[in-house]
Amino acid sequence: MKKSRSILRALLPPLMSLLLFAGLFELGVLLVAGEQAKFPRHVVGTDFGVRVNQPDTTYRHKSADGTWWFTINSRGLRADREYPYEKPPGVFRIVSLGDSFTAGYEVAGDETFSSVLEQELRRAGLQVEVLNAGVSGYSNAEALLYLERELLKYDPDLVLLSFFANDLVDNVRSGLFRLEEGRLVQTADGYVPAGAIGNFLNTNPLFNWLSGYSNAFVFAKERLTHILKRRIVEQNRQNVADAVDGAEAAGATAPPEQDEADGDAGDSGSPEQALAVAILDRLYEQTHARGIPLVIQSIPIPIGEDEGELVETFPVDYFDLDREGLYFVGMAGPLTPWVGREPLYNRRSHGHWTAFAHRVSGETLARLVLREHLLDRSMTAAAVAGHALPSRSAAQQPQGDLR
Repeated sequence: MKKSRSILRALLPPLMSLLLFAGLFELGVLLVAGEQAKFPRHVVGTDFGVRVNQPDTTYRHKSADGTWWFTINSRGLRADREYPYEKPPGVFRIVSLGDSFTAGYEVAGDETFSSVLEQELRRAGLQVEVLNAGVSGYSNAEALLYLERELLKYDPDLVLLSFFANDLVDNVRSGLFRLEEGRLVQTADGYVPAGAIGNFLNTNPLFNWLSGYSNAFVFAKERLTHILKRRIVEQNRQNVADAVDGAEAAGATAPPEQDEADGDAGDSGSPEQALAVAILDRLYEQTHARGIPLVIQSIPIPIGEDEGELVETFPVDYFDLDREGLYFVGMAGPLTPWVGREPLYNRRSHGHWTAFAHRVSGETLARLVLREHLLDRSMTAAAVAGHALPSRSAAQQPQGDLR
């Protein structure tokens, strides 16, 4: 007993000093840098190689822009219900793929564009389930493998992929694919940042509590994560660039339709664009071979503090959009009329879409699905017109680039 007390007395001063330092650091970050976006990720590896949201979890996100709760079901989808692989009779399914924009960072679960899409299609008389398979930090490469190895089990009637600018870099960072003589080659079976250590940290209760409640911890973690990501990208970027150079030297060319339109045969864009195009080509091939329509939504970047301009970053000059069963939605068009009238991006945290922007997106996508009969192909034009969406927000606006 005396020995235990002696040890406790010896440990007490450094422990108190550590707590005092932590408290001062916490206060200093709050005063100097402001409230940090406390977004614990809860993203873990799987037995099929790529990451998903940690199954069976409920957690909080908080920033200067608001507070939001996440519910993840037993298979890693953002949902408060379960979806069996076997589709219920008479029900159409849409699989919604993408990164944190799709997962719905900085909005409630029923405010995500995936949820709005489901709501609008149900109001139009279709029995639809939209499975939100968005995962923070995802690349197109991971989305492709997620679809091939897991999500096709749900027997989707439509696949929706949302593209954002950082996908170009994240495809490189994942190291899952590279180009060899113009062909897409898989170079790794899976990708989990930091491997077992990353899994441990993302599932560790203390780590996640600090990520969700400590400004100082988040401040330090974000900067360290940025450094590590940049190193990984630089390690893989040269391999991608070398592969693209080799492909062009071997005479690899863009599709004939694009050669004529662009007047630049063989130009595949930057190495990142070339890799993204090859990955998206394979994703299209997977859906088209099964008769599943593929919708690609491009999420624009806001330029300037007042979001005065929305810029698309999808590589439209290099990806052949004129293919059967392929549809493209550039969201800059539908969102631009609302610039300066409604907040579209959460600007005091990580810059994700607001609930309003999600609604514009969901309504725009629903109009496309109804107009093109992408689910219920037995619907007549009159039936589609009879289920027109009411004019609330996006329905009042131009439809943007819909192909």
